[in-house]
Amino acid sequence: MVHNIRLGRVLVDGGSLINLLFTDALDALQILRSSLKQSPPFFGITSGSSDKPLGQIKLPVTFSSPENFRTERVLFDVADFGTTYNVILGRPVMAQFMAVAHYVYQTIKITRPTGAITIAGNAKMALHCDKRSLDMAELTPRSQSETAEPSGQPVKVQVVANPDDRLKVVSLDNTNPTKTV
Repeated sequence: MVHNIRLGRVLVDGGSLINLLFTDALDALQILRSSLKQSPPFFGITSGSSDKPLGQIKLPVTFSSPENFRTERVLFDVADFGTTYNVILGRPVMAQFMAVAHYVYQTIKITRPTGAITIAGNAKMALHCDKRSLDMAELTPRSQSETAEPSGQPVKVQVVANPDDRLKVVSLDNTNPTKTV
């Protein structure tokens, strides 16, 4: 049974192509993992995390109050990794609700026939989440390539003259001159 629960710690990420619901929020909503549908893998979410979500689920999302609200069924990928947020709302939600986000003022506006819905963010909560995210990042082990020291050798740039002087050849590897761009 799904309860009507108001989730805090929601990040609006206008650059993301997916909507993420994290397992802590899934558990708070008392949704069984068996109700998730299979989903394709996603890439580049976090370093060292699984590239496959636990699944997908469509849930009703409501913005605003009983007097002026809008509810849509939103498709979420469910992710099982540590984060300070319960939900990340990406571009699909913004398009679905035809919402406009103003990130500087931490405000979202959604037009409705009964008047605009304005959702104001919580600056204190945003700062708290950012700090927790930084703390979590410091505790995350890094891969060998991320911690490797730079070689300190300068990259050689070779300029090749051509008739219109627009072509540059840049060496990518000082030990192998055939690797160029």
